[in-house]
Amino acid sequence: MWLLACVVLLVFAFKQRHIHDMPEAFIWLLIMLTFPIGFFGSTLVGLLWGGISSLFGLSYHPFADLIPIWVVVVALGYWQWFIAIPWVVRKLRHP
Repeated sequence: MWLLACVVLLVFAFKQRHIHDMPEAFIWLLIMLTFPIGFFGSTLVGLLWGGISSLFGLSYHPFADLIPIWVVVVALGYWQWFIAIPWVVRKLRHP
């Protein structure tokens, strides 16, 4: 269900790509799905992607520039919710 919600969010961003506030809504919804790691991941990837885009002279596109952020933050969120947290819970239950 969580991964489906992340994919639906990406589809939402694609469908609403012409609305000027869509990237902000997308990022905040993605952060809510992947909190707390998504907050830090989206900030870091956003900064890195901005630097890479500037370095190579890529122009800003409201939807295309969100795809790298989505991929990395969803991967981090998956790791957080389905690998790291269950591992910690198992370790706490069986020391």
